[in-house]
Amino acid sequence: MDYMEMMKRRNPEKTALIEDGVSYSYGKLVKLAMEMSAEKTVFSERREFIQKGSQRIVHLIRRKRILEQLVEFLACNERGEIPVIVPFDAKVLPEIRQVPERVCMAVMTSGTTGIPKLLYRTYESWAEYFPVQNEIFGIDEESRLFVQGSLAFTGNLNLYMAQFFAGATIVAQNRFQPKEWIQVIEREQVNGIYLIPSKLMCLPVVMKKENTAIRTILSGSQSLGREDARKLKQIFPETKIILYYGASELNYITYVTDENMTAEKNLIGRPFPKVDVFVKDEEIYVNTDYHVEGITCPCSLSDKGYTDREGNFYFAGRSDDIINIRGRKVSSFRIENSLSELSPIREAAVMMMEEKEKELLTAFVRLADDTMVQLAEYDGLGRFVGEVKEKKIYHALRKKLAHYEMPCRIIVLKDMPKRESGKIDKKRILQEWNEFWERRE
Repeated sequence: MDYMEMMKRRNPEKTALIEDGVSYSYGKLVKLAMEMSAEKTVFSERREFIQKGSQRIVHLIRRKRILEQLVEFLACNERGEIPVIVPFDAKVLPEIRQVPERVCMAVMTSGTTGIPKLLYRTYESWAEYFPVQNEIFGIDEESRLFVQGSLAFTGNLNLYMAQFFAGATIVAQNRFQPKEWIQVIEREQVNGIYLIPSKLMCLPVVMKKENTAIRTILSGSQSLGREDARKLKQIFPETKIILYYGASELNYITYVTDENMTAEKNLIGRPFPKVDVFVKDEEIYVNTDYHVEGITCPCSLSDKGYTDREGNFYFAGRSDDIINIRGRKVSSFRIENSLSELSPIREAAVMMMEEKEKELLTAFVRLADDTMVQLAEYDGLGRFVGEVKEKKIYHALRKKLAHYEMPCRIIVLKDMPKRESGKIDKKRILQEWNEFWERRE
C-alpha cells in the first residue's frame, strides 16, 4: 500500500484540504493526482525525473503551493515513482545514488552538514505509526488541523499524511501572516494547531480574544517552556499543548505536555509508545522500528542529552553545537536558550566568529515585538540593526551563564533567517554579516 491508495479509501465527499480558503475533498485530490499521473496536468511547471538502477525513478518536486506539492506527491505514488518534495528555492539538490527496494517516498535533509541528502522510507515505516501518534496527538476524523508552510518540511508532511490516515481535514496557509491565520482559524472552525514554536508564539501577540474551540496545539523542532505554554493557554484556554522531539531519520522520539512543562525549555519529556530511548556518554540513543532505510538501531543522531530522576529526557544540543572556548567546551544551544528566556529577546543564534585574528563569541538575536533596547547603532544596512549595550541584559544573562559562556557581543537582527524546517539558518547569518562588514569598510 502507498499514500495514494490510502487517499482512495477515504470518504470522497469529505473535505481533506482547505488551502488559502479553497476546499478540496478527498475525491477531488485523488482526481487531480490521477490526472497528473496520466500527464493531463493542470499545472504548468515541468516535472524533473532522475532514473537510477532497477528502473526506479526518484521524482524531485519543486513547487511553491501546498496543493501542488501534495497532488504531485500523490501522483508519483500512483505512477510507482519515488516522490521527494524539495524547497522551491533550494540552490543545491541531493545526489541520487542507489535506491533501496520497497521504498515509496523520500525526504531531503541537510542535517548538520549543509549538504543535502535523501532519506528513503517504506510506507509501513511511517504510516504504521500513524495510529499511535494520532492517539497521542488527539487526531481523529473530526480533527481540523491548522498548518502553515511547505511540505518540504518533514514535520508538515508527516502531520498531513497522519490527518489523511484518520480521514480528517487540514486547513493550510502558504503565507506567513499571523493576523490572517487568526481569521482563518476562526472561519474554518479549526480545533487543532500545528506550528513550530517561533511561529506559534506569534499568535499571543496578534490575538485579541479567547478561542475555546482549540483542543490541541502541536509543536516541535525547537524548545517550548512553561511560560510559553501559559501565554498560549491565555488565548486557548481549553487546549492541550504537546511539544515533541523527533528526527526525519527516526520519526517521533519523546514528547511533553503543557502540565509537565517547566522553566527549562530543553525538557523533551518521555518516549512515545513503541520507542525506547536512553542516554549513553551524554548522547541520546533511540530504538524504534519506524525509521528510514539504512538505519541500524540503537541509533544516535549526535544529539546530546540527559535525564532526571523521574525519567524525563532533556535535549542539550547537537554535538556540533559545542564550542571550544580556551579549552572549555561550551554549548551554544544552552546560551541560546538562556538568551531567549530574557523578556526582550524572542530568538537567538550563537556562533564563534573570527574577526581581525580574534575569536568572538557572538549572539545574534531578534527582539520581541515593541521591545526597545539601548543599541550601538549601525548604518542600517541589510538585516543588522545594532549591538546591544544595555547593561541590565548582560547582568540578567550573567545570572544564568558562567563567565566563559557569556557572549562578547549581542547583535540585533530585524528578522531571523530560517531554513525550510523553520530552524535558524546560521550559515546565512554568517554570510550576510561578512557582506555587511565588507560594505561598511
